[in-house]
Amino acid sequence: MPAHAGAGRVLTGVYWATFALVAAMVAIPVVALVYGSFRTSAPGLPGEWTLRNYAGLASGGVLSSMLTTLVIGLFTSVISIVTGAAIALILHRTDFRYTRIVMPLIGLTFYFPSFILAMAWIIVGAPGGIYNTVVDDMLGMPWLRADIYTAIGIVFVMVLHQVPFVYLTMRGPIIGMDPIYEEAASAAGARPHHVLLRVTLPLLGYSLISSFILTFVMTIEQFAIPALLGIPGQVTVLATQLYLLVRFSPTDYGLAAAIGVALSLITGAAIWAQRRVTTAGRLTTVTGKAGRMRDLPLGRWRWAANLLCFGFVFLGLVMPMVILLYTSVLKWFTVNPLEGIYTLRNYAFIWESGSTMGSFTNTLIVSGAGAAIGVGLGLLCCYFTLRLRPAGHRTLDFLASLPFGVPGVVLGLGLLWAYAYLPVPLYGTLALMVIAFVTRFLPYATETIGGQMVQIDRSLEEAAWVNGATRLQGMSRILLPLVSLSLQGAYFLLFMAFFREISSAILIYSVNTSVISISIWSFFEQANWGLASALAVVATVIIFVAMALILRLAPTARRG
Repeated sequence: MPAHAGAGRVLTGVYWATFALVAAMVAIPVVALVYGSFRTSAPGLPGEWTLRNYAGLASGGVLSSMLTTLVIGLFTSVISIVTGAAIALILHRTDFRYTRIVMPLIGLTFYFPSFILAMAWIIVGAPGGIYNTVVDDMLGMPWLRADIYTAIGIVFVMVLHQVPFVYLTMRGPIIGMDPIYEEAASAAGARPHHVLLRVTLPLLGYSLISSFILTFVMTIEQFAIPALLGIPGQVTVLATQLYLLVRFSPTDYGLAAAIGVALSLITGAAIWAQRRVTTAGRLTTVTGKAGRMRDLPLGRWRWAANLLCFGFVFLGLVMPMVILLYTSVLKWFTVNPLEGIYTLRNYAFIWESGSTMGSFTNTLIVSGAGAAIGVGLGLLCCYFTLRLRPAGHRTLDFLASLPFGVPGVVLGLGLLWAYAYLPVPLYGTLALMVIAFVTRFLPYATETIGGQMVQIDRSLEEAAWVNGATRLQGMSRILLPLVSLSLQGAYFLLFMAFFREISSAILIYSVNTSVISISIWSFFEQANWGLASALAVVATVIIFVAMALILRLAPTARRG
């Protein structure tokens, strides 16, 4: 008994420590943001209470940005859902011949950082970029010119970034759907395309709606793409307006905080709607009956399927990487590769520059240590909310999932406000960067680990308790080995997310805490396309290697 009582006290202490830590990590930036939205001054400076910032939300500029945000979000989400679901259906429901080739390439596209994708398309589609130079100067067809610095350009690049997410969210429901309904329709004489339109898609309705809402949330909180493409073209969304109000004169931190609160309310409402749809949409589409629906023949539409799948991979992965590689080895940028002067000086500069190597070191520290902290905290959250369920476990679950509805740039602004007042010397340190990243991506860890933990029968631990094991021993000897794969997957997922994260870092970094994403951003802002491209290539290779490790170390990632 004493051993069991001691273990119980230890677990109780760990639970409340976990609860307090998660509550502080989530509440501090949110409360600080709300506080800042009622102040007239910048963080850390004396000021007065005011409602002027919220009145500013009704100004023409903010309303225009809000409308632009919603329109871009809706158009991007609709196009992404149609394209991503179509690719998933082609790969997993038809006789498409190249599934084993396209599927891993889409996985690579998913991990392609958004700001690097935007950079590549700026090199292609800017007024002085490759495309316009070719169609205007070389082909003499100025009427074919295009401008990536527009709302249409933002939607285009956003779609390339979001389609892999839609594909990955729709792949599971499509593969796991029982074929009995489609078989019944086929037996009744329905043609394949009628089965697809009248049976398959309606059964996937809730999954499509859920994926649409999540895509909408990820689109309207996106910072890098609308900032790189929208700021030069004066297309402003809420995330970039917040950034401009903080980074450029005349600054208005109070209005920026109010915009952050408004954006968080929009994303939070969308997340709530998605959870309601997920709860309401639990249709029985997976049964115990074995079988597989015969693959739908593409027939005369095979060319369209090939064009869609390979066209997307080309636009979203192959061409951007080729463009970045090409730009990274040029001494001076030129569209004609025959006129280029090639050099490796950009890559040499990466290793010779102390600041650039410092950003690599900072990134590895933040990503390596931060991912470990995030996985450990996520494991504890899952254990307490899914296994022990002590008093207040539902609140802990809510707090752990809350950051998913808070955009990264808003979280960064909240931390900027918070640590300007708190008597803790964290501002301008890597520790603050780790706190920001762990807070933002904690839901990723809890979802990854919790997804496997709920599949483990409690009777395994109960059997250990009956045989004299304490709860701590049951956790360490039974539960941890069984969830080890999800722990590995969660670690590499967080590592990659931290490695490429920019939105929550853009407002809190300092010269000494710059990470790779910030260095790439700075080089590109200085119009140094060669250095930015070289650093982007190195960062992308590291991310792809990390993804390969996931597939090798976590066999479950290869299923499907």
